[in-house]
Amino acid sequence: MSCPDIRPEGIFLDGRKVIGFGFRSLGVGSVRTLGLGDVGDLLAYRQMWEPFIAAHLELWRYVNGLLESTPTAQKCPTGIFNATQIQNMDATERGFCASLVISRMYTSDTNPLGILPQWNAWKGKSSAEILTGAGSMLEWHQDVVMRVGGPYKDELIKIAKLWGIEVRLPELPSFSKQQEIIARIEGAYVSVKGALQVIGYGVNETLVKAGDVTSAVAEGLTEIPRAAAKAVSSPFVWIGVTAVLAVVGGALLIYYAPRKPVHEA
Repeated sequence: MSCPDIRPEGIFLDGRKVIGFGFRSLGVGSVRTLGLGDVGDLLAYRQMWEPFIAAHLELWRYVNGLLESTPTAQKCPTGIFNATQIQNMDATERGFCASLVISRMYTSDTNPLGILPQWNAWKGKSSAEILTGAGSMLEWHQDVVMRVGGPYKDELIKIAKLWGIEVRLPELPSFSKQQEIIARIEGAYVSVKGALQVIGYGVNETLVKAGDVTSAVAEGLTEIPRAAAKAVSSPFVWIGVTAVLAVVGGALLIYYAPRKPVHEA
């Protein structure tokens, strides 16, 4: 029987690595690996959900761009403001400014409620910190996914409906992919077992967590938002820069013109 060959990057048997504990590059410097798992296994979860988070951020930026481009936006306070600063406005303008500040907040690169600052909360952490806080990091990213695809999504839909903006929600990572990544992480880190669940779209595109793919399917969860599948692409969207807003009898009129189909991330 061959003797184990111990190298800096791991233990090899007959030329094949059977245990890794060396260094690995992830584009963020050298990464120390421990036992059978490494930082790459942990970051795989984040990488899997990154397109979903990026899609929602793009949708919010799209909505923010439309709101900022209207004349009414000039009546709103600059930056991120609170309710007291718009309490003396009429109801229509106050509602518009409330929608605007939410879009500014969620697209902010620095506000704690911004999508990007939350998603990048573990940026700059050392490999040792990531490995030590594996469970916390994984749960943090899962919570951000649930928040962005949950309460934030609800706000997005409300604002889009209120101001006549049609958007399509993004698809989720496939159930099989989610389960594969979760199994890989749990196989390398017993301490995080049960921390992650398969996530799917439920009723009204609400994100729901399930123990595994079988449970997700049994609960009727889907990887594709039902509303997106049924949506009819409209040839009318908010004109944006050339939009004309007018308050008539307390109602906000938004004029439309043919431009491009529904926006989707």
